[in-house]
Amino acid sequence: MRQPVAPPMLLLAGTSEAGKSSAGEYLAALGARRVKIRTILVRLGSGRQAYHEGVETREDFGYDEFVSKLLELPDGGETPLAVESFIDAALAATVKRKWSAPCAITFITAPEPVRVRRLAEARGLTADEARRIIRRKDERKRVHEQIPAWRAIADHWVDNTADIITFRARLHDAFQTIQTSSGGIQP
Repeated sequence: MRQPVAPPMLLLAGTSEAGKSSAGEYLAALGARRVKIRTILVRLGSGRQAYHEGVETREDFGYDEFVSKLLELPDGGETPLAVESFIDAALAATVKRKWSAPCAITFITAPEPVRVRRLAEARGLTADEARRIIRRKDERKRVHEQIPAWRAIADHWVDNTADIITFRARLHDAFQTIQTSSGGIQP
C-alpha cells in the first residue's frame, strides 16, 4: 500500500474575525487546497465525545491521530494545503513538528476596533453587537490566553489592519515559503 505523500502546508490561526477565511479563500486562488480544521476533527469522532476547537470530536484524541487524518485527505498530490482555523496552539505546533513536508504557521490578527467595524459592516450589525460576538468567540477559543504561545510558534504574524492588497501580499509571501522550503520534520 502506497504511503500518502505530505504536501507543503500552511496552518492558519488568528483572532476572531481577523481574516482567516479570507486568507483561506485567497490561498485557494493561489492554488492551495483549502481545508477547514473541522473536516479533520469530525474524522476523529468515534469514542467518547468531547468538544475541541468548537467541534464535537472524540475526547483525548492524539495529535498524531490528527496528523494521520490530514494525510488521509483525498490525494491532492503535492498541491499545498491551507488548513484553517486552528485555535489550539499546542495542536498546531505538534502538526508542524510532525509534518514531513514544509509547514508554516500563519497567525492573523487585527485590533478589536478594526474587527468590530468590519464585522458590523459585513453583517449589518451595530458595533456593540459585533463587539459582543467577537469577544465571545475570542473567549471561547481562549485566543488572548494563547497569544504568547502563538507568538512563540508562528512563522508569519499577519496584522490585517491595512488594505486587502497588503494583506494578500503578506499571505503570498507565507505561501511562497512553504513552496521553497527544504521540508522534512521540523526541529
